[in-house]
Amino acid sequence: MGLTDKQLAGNQRRSLRAMRVKLLAMADQWDGRDQFNLGELTRLADDFEEVAANMIDDDIEVGDE
Repeated sequence: MGLTDKQLAGNQRRSLRAMRVKLLAMADQWDGRDQFNLGELTRLADDFEEVAANMIDDDIEVGDE
């Protein structure tokens, strides 16, 4: 049996947040060396968190129907 939408969203949220941690670690390595790379990696990490947070909002809406 396949995953439910809620299980899939949960798995992907965890993956996105793990990738966000990796991106922030990469950004930290650029601190004091290259502000552009630091900023871009941080922006990407923020985008990952936004996608993960929207998956949570989708779960709430489905449960409230």
